[in-house]
Amino acid sequence: MMISMNIRDINDLSWNEDIKYCLDFFKNNDMANFAPGDYETDKAYVSLRIDEYETQIAQDRYWQAHKNHIDVYILIHGQERIDVKNIEGLKMYHYDRSGDTMMIEETRPNNINLLTKYGDIVICYPKEAHKTGIHVELQNKFKVALFKIDINR
Repeated sequence: MMISMNIRDINDLSWNEDIKYCLDFFKNNDMANFAPGDYETDKAYVSLRIDEYETQIAQDRYWQAHKNHIDVYILIHGQERIDVKNIEGLKMYHYDRSGDTMMIEETRPNNINLLTKYGDIVICYPKEAHKTGIHVELQNKFKVALFKIDINR
């Protein structure tokens, strides 16, 4: 159940309380001034990581999925493409328990999501493989807020 939209539109939908918490946290904090790194939130089971790096071609990125958390990506600046596909029928070649990351063999995406302006959102639920940090058009440096919601709290 991948979701892609813009932060402007969050009042139009009813949300899972924890996803709404992440979106409100983003709206109420100046994420552009957060340095890359890991941050705590008021909820012990919701973490925040600010990533900032150069996009790459899709072939140089990897597919990943999670068993125990939801990823909420919100673009701060730059552009990023995130490919998404349900993991059903895909082959996992490695699982990192500490980071809850399943590494998935290369596959074609079902959904291609373009984060091109401040506040664009992609939400990936458990068992949705995703490949992040891909060029939209040209290589660029981008910054994204990544909230991780532990579903087994």
